Amino acid sequence: MKLSKGSFLLFLLGTGWYTQLVAQPLLSPAAGVPAAQQALRQNFENISFDTTGGRSTVYYEQRLYRNPFIGLIEMRQVTTGSTDAPGAPASAGTPGAGTPAVIKNFVPLIQGIPVGKYSMEGERLEFSPLSRGERQTYYVQRPHRPWRQYKLDFWLQPQFAAYFGNRNQPIESNTYLLLMTQLYLSRGLVLNGGVLFPLTNDLDNRPNIVRPAPLFLNQFLALDGDHFVSASAGFFHDDQYGLNVQYRHMPLSGAWSFGAETGLTGEFYFTRRGAIYGALDNLLLLADVAYRLPRPDLTLKLSGGQYLANDVGARLDIIRQFTNVEVGLYTTKSRNGATLGFNLAVPIPPGKLWQGDRARLRTGEEFRWEYTYTRGYNIGERYRTGYQLDQRLRQYHRNYLNRQYQMLK
Repeated sequence: MKLSKGSFLLFLLGTGWYTQLVAQPLLSPAAGVPAAQQALRQNFENISFDTTGGRSTVYYEQRLYRNPFIGLIEMRQVTTGSTDAPGAPASAGTPGAGTPAVIKNFVPLIQGIPVGKYSMEGERLEFSPLSRGERQTYYVQRPHRPWRQYKLDFWLQPQFAAYFGNRNQPIESNTYLLLMTQLYLSRGLVLNGGVLFPLTNDLDNRPNIVRPAPLFLNQFLALDGDHFVSASAGFFHDDQYGLNVQYRHMPLSGAWSFGAETGLTGEFYFTRRGAIYGALDNLLLLADVAYRLPRPDLTLKLSGGQYLANDVGARLDIIRQFTNVEVGLYTTKSRNGATLGFNLAVPIPPGKLWQGDRARLRTGEEFRWEYTYTRGYNIGERYRTGYQLDQRLRQYHRNYLNRQYQMLK
């Protein structure tokens, strides 16, 4: 029975991987205006328009798609040529006006923070970074009102770990289903939390009880140009609680990027009688440099420093971005030993399960899984927060998005 639940979950994810590789759920170019306007209200949040400077710009946030290009092209199809979008805020500098007739620039948001400016006027998709001043102007002109700008968003998130076992039990797995939500507190600051439902557990002696899911605050910041920060505090995945800060210099049209991460955490453990906490004595201190090949969307990343369990070492990743799926191979060498493995990230079907004007239930944007060949030696181990900064940002790289734009022609 346990294996059947885990197998069903893997089958579901595998089906979503295949369908998302083959086809992108975009609006048809022939979609009617009422359907487009409905998509604007339903699929996007925190929408605003700016007609200052002679070039119309739309700012928007979407939390439905792992691949931001789907939201980008859907927003273009919705707004291009329309003269009014019901429910859209007035354009900056033109009080009372509706949607601009033609949108030239598209600015996606992450937790209310502008990422960069994209345009699709010519043969190529173009990108330009935003300065600190441009972001500050946006913040002043558009006050942050999360109770009006965002839906109550709930999503189902599977979590799976597995190792090859023995002859009696070839696969040892640990499978959870999380019901998560995200509460926007201020610009860039969100509270993540939810409930964890255990499905299978063959890996350890954790009790199969319903318990709180990871609960943590996350602050996303975009500094001048290509500098980004993500800071988290609370109870993370992999039974760690504490603080974590990530920094990344990542030009979204360039080849080189580098980053650093530090964290101070301790272990926590849920029992049937409550939670047990350890001391804050796990220091994580890592740095990395990455180089991106434009074809075929391949990233080489070398990282190293101090991992959990006072393990010092280095890791080499080779990451390949497909249209909606990401696959990586890696090897790690540390003073605790050497190992290798693979990881992947796939969309989770079907996306929206139920949606109204003020609330939504959906599946998570992605399922991310990593398999390590060697088990039990604490080789290069780390914990997971809501997202890794480099994983999130490389989805917005110009070359990755432009390759998909060329496929539409």
